[in-house]
Amino acid sequence: MPITLNGSGTVSGISAGGLPDGIIQSADLASGVGGKVLQFDSVTKTDTSSVTTNATPQDISGLSITLSNVLSTSKIYITGKVQMSLQYATTGNIHINVNGTEQGTAPSSYSRPVAHTGTGYLGVGQQYGCYAMAFDLEVDSSTSVVAGSNTIKLQMSQPDTTSGHTLYINRSQTDPNGVAGPRYVSTLTVMEIAG
Repeated sequence: MPITLNGSGTVSGISAGGLPDGIIQSADLASGVGGKVLQFDSVTKTDTSSVTTNATPQDISGLSITLSNVLSTSKIYITGKVQMSLQYATTGNIHINVNGTEQGTAPSSYSRPVAHTGTGYLGVGQQYGCYAMAFDLEVDSSTSVVAGSNTIKLQMSQPDTTSGHTLYINRSQTDPNGVAGPRYVSTLTVMEIAG
């Protein structure tokens, strides 16, 4: 069917998928059209790492993504999971860091440590768990997300600096060679969502 420019300002004769890739960009969408995934990136950490008695969040190697060309009206959606084991009598926290600023934490409450997810003080043997996260941010100065290049990374902390204990990623504390010493993976996924 031929393409026809109608006098009413409409076009007929174009079928679904009939336009070349890239001809319509997110900026061409009508105001109020949102929710479309504009960018997607994901990383998987398969090796192990650890941190010992450090209340300052430390980067988890391999769980960092830099997303560029974010529109001024976009949202950044962050999701992932961290496999973490803890020693006896240890607190373990997972943090989301965007451009050097921690995001998505619980409200400050006296001397309690805050983070996005994690586990409180354990009074029994080692604990192995999967800690999931999901958080979205506006492109806004208050969230540190900018219309440009954004670096999103996951961090961990062990705020009980008196214990001398360690957090482990993707492995158990004792890490025996057998069924009692499983190995897992951790992931980070970041999407730019049209606002």
